[in-house]
Amino acid sequence: MPTPVKMPRLGESVAEGTVGSWLKQEGDWVEKDESLAEIITDKINAELPSPVAGRLAKILVQPDQTVAVGVDIALIEENADVAASQSVEAAPGPDAAPVESPARANVAVMDKQSASDGNGSKAAVQPSRVGEEERQRISPLARRLAREHGIDLNDIAGTGTGGRVRKEDILAYIEQQQAAPAVPSYAAAAQAPATQPVYTPAAPSAPKAEPAPTVIGPDEELVTPSRMRLAIAEHMVRSKRTSPHATTVVEVDMTNIAKWLEKNKEDFKRREGYSISYVPFVMKAVCEGIRKVPTINSSWTEDNKIIIKKRINLGMAVATDAGLVVPTLYDTDQYTIAGLAKQIAAIAQRARSNKLTVQDMQNSTFVVNNPGTFGTIISVPIINQPHAGILSMDAVVKRPVVIEDDAIAVRYMMYLCLSFDHRILDGAGAGGFLQAVRTKLQSYGREIDVY
Repeated sequence: MPTPVKMPRLGESVAEGTVGSWLKQEGDWVEKDESLAEIITDKINAELPSPVAGRLAKILVQPDQTVAVGVDIALIEENADVAASQSVEAAPGPDAAPVESPARANVAVMDKQSASDGNGSKAAVQPSRVGEEERQRISPLARRLAREHGIDLNDIAGTGTGGRVRKEDILAYIEQQQAAPAVPSYAAAAQAPATQPVYTPAAPSAPKAEPAPTVIGPDEELVTPSRMRLAIAEHMVRSKRTSPHATTVVEVDMTNIAKWLEKNKEDFKRREGYSISYVPFVMKAVCEGIRKVPTINSSWTEDNKIIIKKRINLGMAVATDAGLVVPTLYDTDQYTIAGLAKQIAAIAQRARSNKLTVQDMQNSTFVVNNPGTFGTIISVPIINQPHAGILSMDAVVKRPVVIEDDAIAVRYMMYLCLSFDHRILDGAGAGGFLQAVRTKLQSYGREIDVY
């Protein structure tokens, strides 16, 4: 039986996706994890890897068609007979004439037609179309952007897998061209080799802006939300309707961690090449809390069951220019604090540069949110469905605190706020989880081994 390829869930809040383009055609052979199609959602655009190796037997969803998450979009035939037939077809007999690909045949014909320019000299030959291999080296979005901006793809160095030219490479090239000082056309022509045309970037097309606000009165205007904002709005409303939210807050003494960071964070960044903050400490403590209260790492099903997740895959809320995304840090509990800092830096960079993958946006089991970076004191988060809870860590601030022997000392304090699904947890379970998180954070001494 053919293996179905399903529309992936690119984010816990994403309910549908659009096939931007197919990178393989019916009848093509595809390897496992090879890019099969480009998927577009309200959150991100990503290339969908093939789940198996085999022949693309049937495309069920055409480009620009939008379907729900989980819908079959293609079928791949992966049985041994197909694999064997591919090998047989690929192997020519001893007397068979060599077979050229269409691209190579095209070049050969052009070579013959332009072997001589009439004076016995060889004319330069430029193929009119790239071959299959070259087509696969350029993503459809990149090709479309290059065409819109009049860019020669030969000038672009791809940063994707195997040198694949991606959308980000085109955007970076455009930005570089715009930032470069303008050169008068006569000077550019004088500096350019005679055999090469002078490249003059086309005027950049305006990015897809949101519709202009509509003035509906002297003091009011009507704004159409972006697709991402609409997706966030739908998910937030659905989450509040789905889960009976309850919230509990604890205060944590972060003094020893704060002083360690003040003393070591600059040397750490210089040595490792990435920053360290409070976030990896909190994530490590959250893993400790999940071990003590496993039901916080679970989901409520439609048939009124609870699925407890064995793996701890923490989602990390990241604010980008386009909106909020929640990529996943897999097996968070397996990392040291320094390892977590590295993963956090990498995934935040991918999110802000629009380079998140399909895998980045799937399979989170609990979310840590950090509004404290904006100076907030107490934040009450909304659960990212279908999770059982979400934790917000707020700003670490210095304030006077009563400590042992009724002494008053200035300490670095932080509030942790947990919103949880009251169907899954009661106050005792939520309180036990927060207590475990707080205990872990307050257990560090003045010297901390982050490795």
